[in-house]
Amino acid sequence: MKSSLPLFFLIVLLFGCGPSQQFVAVPPTIDKEKVPRRTIEMTAEHFHFTPEDLHVTAGTLVMLKITAIDGAHGFKLGAFGIKENIEENETKVIEFYAGEKGKYGFRCSHFCGIGHLWMTGKLVIE
Repeated sequence: MKSSLPLFFLIVLLFGCGPSQQFVAVPPTIDKEKVPRRTIEMTAEHFHFTPEDLHVTAGTLVMLKITAIDGAHGFKLGAFGIKENIEENETKVIEFYAGEKGKYGFRCSHFCGIGHLWMTGKLVIE
């Protein structure tokens, strides 16, 4: 009987295993009209996000406007339970509340080619 261990490692390599959800993207207790807001425009293209490092102030409602430039991509911010697919030339608006200071990774969640595994970025809440 063959071991399924190599298959497991291939799946982890392709899809990753990120941290589980720590926060609700927009908690129901947040009054969206009273908290500071910030809009950040981002592009997704082979094989990077621009910008790939996001710096926001704690207590801010963030609106990410992500445009896929050269094919379908995805955006996963696991700590906030966010996972979206973005088709080529489409712009998706993703909203989340940056409530606690910390560093949180994000990545492309839609296989987009050989460089997909390195399509990552960092959210820094200061």
